[in-house]
Parts: sequence; structure tokens; C-alpha cells
Amino acid sequence: MFPAVEKPTAEYLGQCPCGHVELKLFSQLAPKEFRPRSDARTCSFCRAHDGVWISDPKGLIVLHRQNRTSVKRFASGQVQFHFCRDCEILVYASLEDADEQKSVAVARLAIFDAIARAGLPVAELNIEDETVETARRRRLLTWTPLQR
Repeated sequence: MFPAVEKPTAEYLGQCPCGHVELKLFSQLAPKEFRPRSDARTCSFCRAHDGVWISDPKGLIVLHRQNRTSVKRFASGQVQFHFCRDCEILVYASLEDADEQKSVAVARLAIFDAIARAGLPVAELNIEDETVETARRRRLLTWTPLQR
């Protein structure tokens, strides 16, 4: 179940407010060890959707098979933003990379109560000047491997 990732010691359940989109984050990180980040200062999309993100490149995100999401793409079209079809809340973002044959994702901090309760400071990012290739490499290195 955990290809190419370190053996997790924690399992975090994340879900949208209505519970129709659910995912699990397997990680070796304790809640206080995550590093939430956001580029909301320069990104109107992140401001509008509470885009504070967490990931663990050594962990694994597993999607519940019954998830009901609608997907939207913006800007470069590389990233898929997954919204609950019922409550319309942004839940996670994913990147399917054919070159690396890899799927990675980031999840909104707000969907993980156990991690959000740690009250971690949010690092401000400014990625508006990134090239498409730089953004792709950053995501592949820092986002969490995704298993559908």
C-alpha cells in the first residue's frame, strides 16, 4: 500500500463538511510537525477558498473510493482542484505527471481536524513568478504521493 514512501506512523482522516469527500493522509509527521503554507496574499483563488495547504512528500494520500468531486483547472491547467459536489468546498488539489508516472496531491489544512487543532503558523508563499516547469518540479518534490 505504501510504494516508495516511508512507513507511516499516523493516519489522519480528512473530509469536507458534509462528509461526501473523504481522504486519508498516512504520515510519519505528528500534527505539530506539518508546515501549512498558502499563497493567498498573491492568489485570489486561494483567498476565496481558504487555500492553506499541507503535504508530506514521504507520506501517502489515499482517496475514499466513493468520493463525489467536481474538478476545475486554472492557469497552466496542470493542477486539478477537487471540490465536493454537494457542499462545494475545495478539498484537495492533485497533479498527474505522465513524465514521472506519478500522482501527487496537497490537501487543505481545514479538512484535517487533528492537524488544524495544532494551531500551526502558515508560511506565506509567493509563486506568481514561477514558470510552469518550476511549478511542476516543486509539486513533484513537495506534494504527497496520491493513491486513487
